[in-house]
Amino acid sequence: MKTYGRDPVSAIVETEATGEIAGIFADIRETMEIPLLTSIWRTLVSVEGGLPAVWKAAKPLYQTGQPQAALAGIVSSGILPKLEPIVPGQLECVGIDKTELSEIRAIVAAYNRSNGVNMVALTALIAIPTGPPLSLSVSASPSPWPELQPLLSKDEIPSTTWTMLNEVNQLGSLGVDDGLATLWRHLAHWPGFLALIHANCSYMHRMGNLVEAVRSVHQLAQRAGEGLAHLRKEPIDIPEPARQMVENYVAPGAGAVSRMVTMGHSLANWLATAPGATE
Repeated sequence: MKTYGRDPVSAIVETEATGEIAGIFADIRETMEIPLLTSIWRTLVSVEGGLPAVWKAAKPLYQTGQPQAALAGIVSSGILPKLEPIVPGQLECVGIDKTELSEIRAIVAAYNRSNGVNMVALTALIAIPTGPPLSLSVSASPSPWPELQPLLSKDEIPSTTWTMLNEVNQLGSLGVDDGLATLWRHLAHWPGFLALIHANCSYMHRMGNLVEAVRSVHQLAQRAGEGLAHLRKEPIDIPEPARQMVENYVAPGAGAVSRMVTMGHSLANWLATAPGATE
């Protein structure tokens, strides 16, 4: 098997997976009730035995429903930044009609569920159990997912759009991030929309509002993970490189998942203000 780096662009594509890896990928999607896998699972393939070991240890945590419940509490806590509501004609000016708006919202929702649940469950996988065990009311399963636009490869994305992706990727970052979050690449179908995100979020990034929100989301996820850690099964046997990959993923650094949870859910709230979004 060829080696995949930390950059999600070079991580294994889901459709390329075969044998045991394909089976684990399918099990992750079914257990998490998601239509796609985010980069952490696809990059774990680069560590020999990493994917099966991490999933075996983490799956029981996802099955409790507690990561989903904790994510809902974090999202509704009021700490997410609020963008100016979308005004009539704003999306149309960058080529987004009602159908495309629905497609964009579905992609954002898919990444939000995947990133958010991963953030809590994988924090619990490496955290020291602290405080009372997590015991939240579990919500119902999400509605069936529509068919999503395909994830474009780097070669399929024009250079100008690729430059914009990397600009958007720095929003909310706590430092220089050398990994491109897959959500932004998935939204490369709509370059004008990416430009609109950049225009609406750049000021909040410069003022530090986004970074502060990311830190707050990370703190709440850490607290939830420490409570959920009581429910994990011991002992945990994970190859050290895979464990380090998980630690980097949930750490409060530049490429941390808490940034994409913050950005993704803020984006979802913003999209919900679009005229006709609830029709």
